[in-house]
Order: sequence, then C-alpha cells, then structure tokens
Amino acid sequence: MHKFGPKVTSRRAFIKDLASTALAGLATSSCSRSKKEKAMVESKSQASDKTKRTVDNREKSIQELLRSQEALFRPTGNGCTVQWVPRGKVEARIYKGDDPGNLTLYREITTAKPAGTIVDGFKPGSEFYLQCQFREPGTKKWKVQPVRHVHTRRKQGETYRVAMIADSHSYSCIGNKMRMDNIAATSRAVIEAEPDFAVFLGDEAGVHFLKDRRGYMNQKRAFKRWESWRTAFAPLLGAVPGFMALGNHEGEAGFYRQLSGGRRKRYLQRWGTIARKRYFLNPLPDTYPEGGENENWTGSTDSPATGGTKQGNRSPLQNYYAWTWGDALFAVLDVHRYTNIGGRAPKSVDEWTLGKAQLGWLEKVLMSSRAKWKVVIAHHLVGGSPWNLTGKTQKTKYVYGRGGARYAMIGEQAAITKIMNRAGARFFMYGHDHVFAHQLAGNIHFICCGRPTYLAPRWWKYPGWKEAYGNADKRNPNDFYAVLGYTRLTISPDSFGIEYIRTCEDPGKSENVDTKVGGSVFSLTVQA
Repeated sequence: MHKFGPKVTSRRAFIKDLASTALAGLATSSCSRSKKEKAMVESKSQASDKTKRTVDNREKSIQELLRSQEALFRPTGNGCTVQWVPRGKVEARIYKGDDPGNLTLYREITTAKPAGTIVDGFKPGSEFYLQCQFREPGTKKWKVQPVRHVHTRRKQGETYRVAMIADSHSYSCIGNKMRMDNIAATSRAVIEAEPDFAVFLGDEAGVHFLKDRRGYMNQKRAFKRWESWRTAFAPLLGAVPGFMALGNHEGEAGFYRQLSGGRRKRYLQRWGTIARKRYFLNPLPDTYPEGGENENWTGSTDSPATGGTKQGNRSPLQNYYAWTWGDALFAVLDVHRYTNIGGRAPKSVDEWTLGKAQLGWLEKVLMSSRAKWKVVIAHHLVGGSPWNLTGKTQKTKYVYGRGGARYAMIGEQAAITKIMNRAGARFFMYGHDHVFAHQLAGNIHFICCGRPTYLAPRWWKYPGWKEAYGNADKRNPNDFYAVLGYTRLTISPDSFGIEYIRTCEDPGKSENVDTKVGGSVFSLTVQA
C-alpha cells in the first residue's frame, strides 16, 4: 500500500522559506540616521504595518472563500476529478505531479459557481498527487490546501482496498457532539486504511427527513443539507475519491416528485437531484466504458415538480453507473427514482423497481464483464421484507426493503438475483438497516454494511426484524453485528476479503459486540 512521507509538506516549507527570505530583504537599517529621520521612518513603518494588518484582516479564511472545500471524485485510469463550491468569485490554482515535493501548475480557474476539473495525464496502476490553492480576486495571498493523493485505476492482478460507508444520517447528527465525533473518527479510520475509493450507500444528506415539519423543505434547504453533509465528510473526500448509492432519505424517489404538506406542495425529487449534483459528483455515462444513466430525461419545464432543468434536474442524473477496478466490477443501482413515478409510496414489495432501462443496463453490464469479482451495490433490496420501516407490522402505508438474503427472490429483487447468478456476480452490498450482517442466498453474499453514527435498538425487538436478521443476543457467530463502523474490502485476483471495522462507540451504548475500537468485528475471505 502507498505511504506518505515527509516530502508531502516540503513544498509548503519551500514557500514559507521563500516568503521569509523576501520579507528579510525588505528590512531597512536606520542606525546611521538622525533621530528625526528615525522617527519619520518609524511613523511610516507603523502606518504601513497598520495598513497591512487591515488588508490581512480583510483576507478571507478558506471557510469564507468556499462553501465546500475541494473533494475527489470519478477516479479513472489516468486521473480523477477535483471539485469545490465557492461562496463568491474565487481564483483557484491546481498543481499536479507524481512527486509530492515537486508539483507543477496544471490549471487556473476563476469562478463564482461550483467548479471542478479533471486532473489527468497519469498511467493506469500509478499514484499521483494534486494540490489546490485559493484566493479572493484582488488579494495577494493564496490559501494553500493539503497535498492530495490519488491512485489511478488498478491493473488486473493488483491488490487494493475499498471502504463502504452506510447511513450516516449526518443531518440528524448536527448539534450532537458525540455523533459528529463518530463521523470524524470513521473518516480518520478510512483515511488511515488507504483505500483507493469509498462508496457511500445512501441516507446521507437528508432532503427527506422524517422529523422535518410539513412544508419545511425547499430548494435552499436542500442545498444546505448537502452542504452540511459534505462539510462533515470534507477530510475524507479530500483524501479518498467518493461514490454514492442514493438512499430513501436523499428524497429522489419517484413517489417524492410531488407531495402535499403545509401551505404548499413539496418537490423533493427535483430539489434533491439539483442539490446533490452541486455537492457530489457521481460518474457520468462516459466516465467509464460500463456507462450509466443516459436516458435524456429533462422533465417538463411547465411542471414545478420536474422543471428546473437549467439547475441540474436532467440527464445525466448520475444515479446509476458502473466501473471496473483491477479484478472487480462495481455496479451501483438507484432503487428509488423509478418506483411509482409521480404516485404514492409503495404499499407492496412488488411495486419496487429499477425501471426497464436500468434493469436492462444492469444485465448488459454484468453479463458482458469479464471481471473475476462482480459487486452490485444499492441502498436496499429492490423489494425486500413486506414489513414496515420498523419491522413491526405488515399493515402500513409504506412498505420498503428491510432485510437481505431471505428476500433474494422477492419482488424485482428476484430478477436481479437471477441475473447475478447467470453472470457470476457474488456480492450484493447494501445499507439501510443500520447494522452489519452477512447472509448467503446460494452463491450470493448479501452484506449489510453497518453505519458510523448511532444505532436503533428498538428495531431489533420487532417480528419483522427478527424474521430478516435474527436475534441481537445470539453469539458465535452473531446473527447481526450492532456496532458502529464501516465495511472494508480487500480485493485481489484470488480472494475477496470482507471486514467490518469498529471505529467508535454508540452514544446509546447499544452494541452487542465488545470488540475494541479499531478492531475487526467480522472477517471473511472468499476465494476465487
């Protein structure tokens, strides 16, 4: 695995030394001057210092310049995309190179809009470095950001790590120090593991938040939710390129196009899509050969529910996509957008769907891939348990996909399972249920990837939950693991390693595992 050395900071040291030398050269000796001359010089010097301090005081911090600091997205065989969101007009410089101590200027950008650029020119299976600098137009000092490290697409035969992070629900953590500390602790743990990329499994930004009052959400607040999420994960996204599978709380489901509530209607899908595409860059249809959503969807400019195409509510929606990395294919699905479009929430597991285009695309991608390992990723199953969101009763207005392998042949999930079996895809990874669980349906491993913030132990008492996952108190092995952390994959040509890493403690002390923080709660290696 790659390691950082002291050279990472050498460029900063060089700039600091250069600045110190320049300031030293400006000093003027007054030892031979008269007292009057000295007084005049000191007076001018003090005035100059006062002016300089005033200018310095007007210079903005990086947080004042940017709503969201630079983040890494869309890693490829020759580079990646780096993106930031300014608060106003900002000048940016991007440096790049294969030596962190010898970076060269690559691009200069001045804009007040969300900005990004592809940093490329490198070879597959290599590592490179980039660094951003920012300043407000008209000022002299650049805000020098840390050197970022990226690995290009792995070649076949190489071993690498991947981080899977599910259900942070960061919008419900704001104001709770321990929960925010847990997000920070998980981010540090992921960075220290040095994965090539991280996949977020949804329920992150919270455009649809159950505790919001009716009529609360609008476009401005959707932007704020996504901005807050990206701020919480800024250290991680600055160090590790990110992907995301959309969850139910992102608010982009087909049945969230138009909701009644309060004094006006709510257009969660439109608001959520526009806000997400400002703050998170999933792959485009041409980022990878495997492609993704490219249905030329624009909505209707006459409809307040689907309008707003100029703001990003149009194809490519960046909601489903796939890519190959080393010996593994990863396919990310959108379980929500094509379910009951413009209608009500599902009342049956059979109503959940990927839509004809997405399901056809998935079959084509899985069947045509020659990768040794094929991984399907979604927020939850396309169907799942018929129990309600707490797993308490089947009598509910909203039925959605709790559970894993037990429901592999329920609803449209059955079609996906059959495709996976034909294609030799052995892993279905998901979130939604807030615990880590490993279950088998034939040759397919269903893996619920846990979460990093807090647990919901009341769920475990309900019959629907026990049907799906079993008993919280069972040991050796656990039916499921109620502990905070993330799922770490170690992928090589001959093996596929799955670990669940504990990163922090649950504020409610609800864990059913006593593994120490930093330890591996669960470990499984699947041989080729």
